[in-house]
Amino acid sequence: MKLRTPLLTSGDRTRLVRRSALAVVTSAAVLGVAGCSVFSPPTVLKPYAPSDGSQTALEGVEIRNVLMVASGVDEPGVLSAVLVNSGTEAANVSVSVDVDAGSPTTQSYFIPQNASLHIGDPGAVADNVSSTDDAGDDEEVAWLQVPQVPVIPGQTVPVTFTINGQNASVNAQVLRPCFDYATVTPTAPASQPTASASASPSASIQCGPPTESSSSSGNGEG
Repeated sequence: MKLRTPLLTSGDRTRLVRRSALAVVTSAAVLGVAGCSVFSPPTVLKPYAPSDGSQTALEGVEIRNVLMVASGVDEPGVLSAVLVNSGTEAANVSVSVDVDAGSPTTQSYFIPQNASLHIGDPGAVADNVSSTDDAGDDEEVAWLQVPQVPVIPGQTVPVTFTINGQNASVNAQVLRPCFDYATVTPTAPASQPTASASASPSASIQCGPPTESSSSSGNGEG
């Protein structure tokens, strides 16, 4: 006795076609996603600066978080950067900031082996620490100030680092003296009394979006 295959109705054929089409579309989508992951590496595998500022490396010295702090265009600025000497020898680092002021502002620093230097630390001004003084500590502080910054906050200025005749340049973004950089304020010229390195930013500097209280404070009644 032979079993007969039941005949498919038009409704059965329609459902079968729809299921086959859905399976093809699903397979294509899975292959497409898989292809994207193969040809586009995950973002976390790409090098990036985890903090503000630019970074580079030169002659065994890691140069991190390079930026310029200034309240506005043509105002004095302070360089902020961290230099970590992970090389096998002490390093003499020359730092040059070109702000179109006739000649670049340049200073040299000595960084012992396995030590770091924080340029733009207010402690260097408050404690009158010499930038070339080797105190033998694992962390040193220094101060590099330029007479004026010719660009508005948000733009960049070129900064060049030189070690053993080798150069590395980065574009340092200009930030306002706000939030984490509120204490990085330029000092007064040598002929004038030194300004407080821990002074708060000027009231005229807008460090964030205006709040309801600040916007209504200027609309006095009467």
